Amino acid sequence: MNNRRQKLIELGTQFEIAISEKQAEKLIAYMDQLLEKNQYINLTRITDEDEFIKLHILDSLTLLKLIKNNKAKILDVGTGGGFPGIPLAIALEDADITLMDSTKKKLNVVQEIAEELDIRNISILHGRAEEFGQDSQHREHYDVVTSRAVANLTLLSEYCLPLTRVGGQFLPMKGKDYSDELKAARKPIEILGGEIVEVKKGLLLQSDYVHVIINIDKVKKTPKQFPRSNGKIRKDGFPVQEFK
Repeated sequence: MNNRRQKLIELGTQFEIAISEKQAEKLIAYMDQLLEKNQYINLTRITDEDEFIKLHILDSLTLLKLIKNNKAKILDVGTGGGFPGIPLAIALEDADITLMDSTKKKLNVVQEIAEELDIRNISILHGRAEEFGQDSQHREHYDVVTSRAVANLTLLSEYCLPLTRVGGQFLPMKGKDYSDELKAARKPIEILGGEIVEVKKGLLLQSDYVHVIINIDKVKKTPKQFPRSNGKIRKDGFPVQEFK
């Protein structure tokens, strides 16, 4: 077996992430093609293969510990170079995964690589989450919505919880200094229809966690006025006082 594939499988085992030979082959192939394309369009700042395997592939796959349904409709908001969406698509072949980003060039590259590698369970969605959150085709449509370090948690919750169906999960991945964000976001998350279940530690590297995953259940419908326009969100902040 290719040494890099074997290393990925072994690292997965170390972090309690099961990766088959077929999955490892496709994950490594995706890395190779993305790093090749990265020379021409900025898709990732991580270009060292060992770092890429840990910080992109394995970090993305830590979500598997919290996703309840292997056939879920999953939305990756702000996917960039395809993370965590592409590793999840490779690991969950029966899931239906939508990759959303506001940068069309990045989505085109991700889609091109996915087609070359025969990753069939993805679709591409170009635009902004706050716009799709008011679109009946996408509002409260997805079983799982995830996003990796895209914005502060209050802002991200207003983007993502309107897209999460009642009974589904919102799984934002945040950096290790998440506690102040979580404290500030508790009431907005409740107003938006979410309920914080737990904070799950992600990938442990050198005695530190790359990300934590905040496990939020969608327990009721999001009020119709959310999400607001991006400008209004940033100008006014979250209107907690209106709901007291």
